[in-house]
Amino acid sequence: MTDLVILDLDGTLAHTVPGIAHAVGVALSQLGLPVPDAQAVQSNIGGGARELIENLVRLAEPPPREAGQLAQEALAIFSAYYNAHADIDTELYPGVRETLTELHTRAKLAVATAKTRAGTMRIFERRGLADCFDRVVTASEMAKPKPDPWCLLDILQHLNIPAGKAIYVGDTPSDAHCAQAAGVEFWLAAYGYGYERALPLGLHSRVITSFTQLKEITN
Repeated sequence: MTDLVILDLDGTLAHTVPGIAHAVGVALSQLGLPVPDAQAVQSNIGGGARELIENLVRLAEPPPREAGQLAQEALAIFSAYYNAHADIDTELYPGVRETLTELHTRAKLAVATAKTRAGTMRIFERRGLADCFDRVVTASEMAKPKPDPWCLLDILQHLNIPAGKAIYVGDTPSDAHCAQAAGVEFWLAAYGYGYERALPLGLHSRVITSFTQLKEITN
């Protein structure tokens, strides 16, 4: 029986790489660093903005004594730009709205994402999802980032639903480990960004190739 469906955002609800890659380019180019391609950006999505920027700055191979400062400056530029433009070049995956509408008639819905609240809500408001969820937990509120289970445990507590009656849908190893630590069943989105890295872990109970397959969740 499933009373709660928790969703990741990047690579699960929406294709966000183009917008993130553009914001990364804005930040790194302002600091005179080479701009990575979209594939490099996509490969580093899943651990939040700080990890993303630190990894991409490291790829530029700056002098070690400058890397930390450059990453800090790049993160500030990236965050300010992306939070104001997160909806640009971001598209919901096919069937997201209608699937959420159907699911919400028989289960509570929540989001656990490594995005900031500003970026998350800008996407939801501009894409018509602002009223779809019973709880949204973002990087802005997380006491500990994924793969720590804090975000899922927070959602379970606030919605008063036991872990055994929830499903978490995500696409990265971080999502898989987060679900395992929280005792929540994990469905792996094969259309997302970290599928090839998450699949060998074997922590999922099901692989979905389309968001609309979530309609098959029963309660």
